[in-house]
Amino acid sequence: MPRTLRAALPVLAALACAAWSADSVKFVFQALGQETIQQRLKAVPRKLADRVAKLESIFRQAGCDGDSFHEQPVPGSPAPNLICTLAGDTASEIIVGGHLDSIEAGMGAVDDWSGAVLLPSLYESLKNNPRHHRFVFVAFAAEERGLIGSTEFITTRKREEMRRIEAMINLECLGLGPPEVWESRADKRLLDAYAIVASFAHVEARGMNVDRVGDDDSHPFLNFGIPVLTIHSVTPKTWHILHHSSDNLSAIHADDYYASYRLAAAYLAYLDSAL
Repeated sequence: MPRTLRAALPVLAALACAAWSADSVKFVFQALGQETIQQRLKAVPRKLADRVAKLESIFRQAGCDGDSFHEQPVPGSPAPNLICTLAGDTASEIIVGGHLDSIEAGMGAVDDWSGAVLLPSLYESLKNNPRHHRFVFVAFAAEERGLIGSTEFITTRKREEMRRIEAMINLECLGLGPPEVWESRADKRLLDAYAIVASFAHVEARGMNVDRVGDDDSHPFLNFGIPVLTIHSVTPKTWHILHHSSDNLSAIHADDYYASYRLAAAYLAYLDSAL
């Protein structure tokens, strides 16, 4: 069963729904409406090329275009990594990822369109306020082929670029239920921050380890000593949905999915101020 996480830091009072303060850290984000989040989720294409095109279109709709958006070719993959960058006032980076590919069974709505399609919305939620960190939102290619896109992203970086990365936050299989975190893999500081922000978002901070289920795109970053945290929604009751014909939109609960988005947006804003 999911285990409730406890914050290791004191929590102060919330100021407002999108401008909060905890442990003397103020964090601001603009929350998009549930209808927008749901429309983007429902736009899930089945074919890989269409998923790439649709996700790029949503990034541009969210305002990430021009020099802020680019594709990274991935050897061994028919699709590229899609990369959207939000500038900060330092070179320090927070990487936010989800994978755009799926397998043949089902629609791949849960695994992992649910995570990848939140990336443009999270960019949109953070872009209107000055940021300390440089945020890099990456829709990874070929996760299902062995984490190929995320491995290409991190291994092609220079050593000094590696040192700029403060954290990697991965979004995987959201909306099957309330948000969970892969606790056994998570960096302790990131885990503590997650518990703090969850209390403000009125979401129970729950840990559910998925070591027995599979791997995800946080692993290549973990291999290089980069702090990681994966937000997901998988439990023993829903494991069977992944890589199965039941991976479709009907498996995703709208309120839980929207809660995951709100929590992720608040969490990224908090990390920007706290790290």
